[in-house]
Amino acid sequence: MAYNDDINALSPNHHWSFENVTTDEIGSADGTLSSATLVSISTLCEGNTYALLTDSITDRMTLASSSNIEGALSQKVVCGWFRSTGLQNPPKRIYGEGNETQSFSFILGWGNNLVFEVDDPNFTLQIFGDTILQPNRSYHLCLIFDGNGSGNELRAYLDGVEQLNAEPVNRQPDQATLTARSVGEFGDPAGTVAVGGTAVILLAPINGYYAQWAAWGGSVLTEADVREELFEKGALTDLTITNQAGLDAIADTLRPDAPCCIRVTGDGTINLSADNVTFDPLASIHVQYTGTGTLNWTNTNGSNASIGSTTNGGTLNFINPATLTIDGLINGSEVRIYDDETPSDGQFNTELDGIETLSGTSFNYSHDGSTNDVVIQMMADGYEEILMDFTLNSSDQTLTLFPKQDGNI
Repeated sequence: MAYNDDINALSPNHHWSFENVTTDEIGSADGTLSSATLVSISTLCEGNTYALLTDSITDRMTLASSSNIEGALSQKVVCGWFRSTGLQNPPKRIYGEGNETQSFSFILGWGNNLVFEVDDPNFTLQIFGDTILQPNRSYHLCLIFDGNGSGNELRAYLDGVEQLNAEPVNRQPDQATLTARSVGEFGDPAGTVAVGGTAVILLAPINGYYAQWAAWGGSVLTEADVREELFEKGALTDLTITNQAGLDAIADTLRPDAPCCIRVTGDGTINLSADNVTFDPLASIHVQYTGTGTLNWTNTNGSNASIGSTTNGGTLNFINPATLTIDGLINGSEVRIYDDETPSDGQFNTELDGIETLSGTSFNYSHDGSTNDVVIQMMADGYEEILMDFTLNSSDQTLTLFPKQDGNI
């Protein structure tokens, strides 16, 4: 299903794809351009070949009136993709409704710090983004007001992750309804706007690109809707691979800050082993699997993939190998490791690893890092048999045995 359809499946009241048009694909809140332009660009999110561009401080797109956007509402959502090509001279308004009395806004503050704000005659709620927006990197922004809950009326998400730095910290007082505001605008607001309860003049982002924005009035989205449907399915990938050869080609590399670093396609069971493939700390998705089967991704030699995404019901497993080192063994002994599937039954069950004749006094067993009960066996001529229960975990472990000579010798 196309990303456009993924958005519409969540039943928004309004949807602006900006695919060379400013029309509202669902409602009647069409946009009117004032200096802002639609440009050919395909690097913001899935499914976009055009975008709305504001490249001057006076650029804007004004929406036709809609009660589901600027009306008095107890619940509402606005979200979409945004990218800037540089640091902004503050302050700039990405999207907003209202004026100095009441507003609902996405704001770029000093140094591309993101501010989500609802300013009402009775209260001001602000949430500050945890991440500075990097130039030339697309982000999915989402702001939710839910007056039907108890506290936490305002929720904000950046790339599907809730931003929790709020003022007031407890987001009080409880407010059941947002006061009606003036119409929605992308870019430069037509009048003075309140920020933090103080009237200021906001401008349009310079070289700000917009794609696939939508609004809901009278309802809210779940966190899963925002993360899995709107962000993960819309995130463009830095690299797509289909097999081990594709992963081997990027061994010993640092993957960049990106909405989605690596996408793996294909169905069935896919086993991949990453060799020193690491990720920028700000990357939002390390590995995305688009198939319907199972992807087993093993981190080896310093690889650290841990943030995953699936888009078609498949399964993604991150495997972080660990090693059990058994010391103190008898040179020439037989060593066995069994899966103790039912510890209470005294049975060995499945053999996991072993060696008939050990050379030296140590044996290493590499495993997938899962917590698991095992039985360790050592047999050597002239020594008592050792049977020892042991629990594996996600870290490297060392176990030292102390064999005893057979008293019959």
